[in-house]
Amino acid sequence: MSNDPIYFYTKNDPFYELSNFAPFGFECDGVYWPTVEHFFQAQKFFDPEHRERIRRSNGPREARALGQSRDKPIRSDWETVREEVMIQALRHKFQRPALQALLLGTGTRPLVEASPFDHFWGAGQDGSGQNRLGHLLEQLRRELAASG
Repeated sequence: MSNDPIYFYTKNDPFYELSNFAPFGFECDGVYWPTVEHFFQAQKFFDPEHRERIRRSNGPREARALGQSRDKPIRSDWETVREEVMIQALRHKFQRPALQALLLGTGTRPLVEASPFDHFWGAGQDGSGQNRLGHLLEQLRRELAASG
């Protein structure tokens, strides 16, 4: 099997389902989230009204814009908890059997979010980004494979 990286980012990419913008909602603590992006961006804030505004936003792009706005203060521990928040969201999203099969079907290939803009979650424009989203998806893939 190939060990070539799998790049994902836009709707036209073969593995777009791995993207946080992909339209796969989930329930967490009795609340439905339309995408991972909605959930992730809302968790930056303690203000329940702002979190709800993000949850109800019209799509992941708007959710991201609301989450990146600094009209409301973000939680002081965000840098510490953001990866745990992300893996929690991914675990919820990938409870769907079809998404589990897709992720497990990637074998051991590296997963790379090909965002030219994000050097933390993605690979960045020149590929030197930390690709934390890809690494967390690989971690989840290992967890799913181990649980059989």
